[in-house]
Amino acid sequence: MTDIKYILDDNVDDSINQQLIALLSRCFTKPSDERFKVQRYYNEMPQHRWYIESPSGDAIIAHLAVHEKTVLLRSQQALIGGVAEVCVHPDYRGHGYVKLLLKQAHNWMAQQGYVYSVLFGRDEVYSSSGYERVTNLYLVGEEVPPRATSVSAMVTSLTDKKWPHFKVELKGLAF
Repeated sequence: MTDIKYILDDNVDDSINQQLIALLSRCFTKPSDERFKVQRYYNEMPQHRWYIESPSGDAIIAHLAVHEKTVLLRSQQALIGGVAEVCVHPDYRGHGYVKLLLKQAHNWMAQQGYVYSVLFGRDEVYSSSGYERVTNLYLVGEEVPPRATSVSAMVTSLTDKKWPHFKVELKGLAF
């Protein structure tokens, strides 16, 4: 059985920080991912993390983070988990670690009252975990007047509430 660990980002110590930076910089290699050589997040720090350690316990080999976010569904707000920094060390891929991490995070988010889980990823990786591609999510910037930009994302419901077909707004940065 694989041991999945949870940690609040506020409790990440220097050792875990360095292990996360090592893993993220190994997994994410596009020019825009250079930031992972010095930090454990893309645009903003997530609040929650799940990870799996190597059998020897000396390195993190799989990881995902969750941002606490809200989306605006017409005039109603809904709590979502923004899944980010999902990665598995190349030497440990093919063992279902992403599915295990997602299942653990989904269970936790559902218990906390999150309605949806949202991520920016590839269909071939995430559809088997219940995610579907949507194009009606709009990132709303902080500028005045605010500008809404349509983005392609993947969503899964954590309740019996289906993702709506109308415009859904997410304030702030992509995660």
